[in-house]
This record gives sequence, C-alpha cells and structure tokens, in this order.
Amino acid sequence: MRISPIHRPVLVALVLAAAGCSAGRVGGPAVHAEGEVRRAALARIVVENRTDRSLAIAFRSTAEPGREVVVGGVAANGEATVAPVLAGEPIVLLARADDGAELRLAARSFEIDAEWVWVIPADAAFGLPPTPDPRP
Repeated sequence: MRISPIHRPVLVALVLAAAGCSAGRVGGPAVHAEGEVRRAALARIVVENRTDRSLAIAFRSTAEPGREVVVGGVAANGEATVAPVLAGEPIVLLARADDGAELRLAARSFEIDAEWVWVIPADAAFGLPPTPDPRP
C-alpha cells in the first residue's frame, strides 16, 4: 500500500501525537502506605469564657497576616472546644465580642496534637481592633 505524498504529513502528525500521549504517566495516583501519610499539623483549643459576653474565636497565621479563620464560638460564662487550629507555626488567637471588641493573645506556636485551654477572665480587657493601613 502506498501513501500519497499529501497524506504523509498527516500520518506523521498522527503517529507523533499517539506517541506523545503514550509517553505520559502510567497508572493512577500514588497511594502511600499508612505510615507514610503526612497528617495535618493541628492542635485543639478549649475556651473557658468567664466574661458576660458571647465570643467568636478566631486565629490569624503570622505567615499570612491578612487571613483570619473563625474556628468557633463560646457563650458568655461558658466553655467550648473550637475547631482545630494550625500547629507548628506561630498564630495569633483572638476572641471577638458581638460589638467588635477583641482580645488578642501574643503570637504562639502549639505542638501538633496538643490541647490547650484558654481561660478568658471576667475582667479581660477587650479593645477595638487596629485599623488596617491603607497603604500598600
């Protein structure tokens, strides 16, 4: 069987395309053994709120200062375990009242899988959050 000179470039292109497709990955995604799987670096926070305010609990990563993650809330004079927070890197924990006033802790790191109890005393000093700097 002879291939006409006009069809040869098309045939060459098809062969190259098929060869390129077969040169890709073989098989599905890699599956790691149970001991090789890296677990998320998280810590548990229990909040004991001794104030007369309901509070939202959040954290900010010092690596991404503009990003805030609300992890739960605690009723006035109540206790709650909030969603896990990042461990192994410094974060700033904060409690925010309904009126926007905040109580911030200094940046700290938690051990992976640790549990930490944050006791917020009845006389805790809440303040207005700092105003962001509009300059880039």
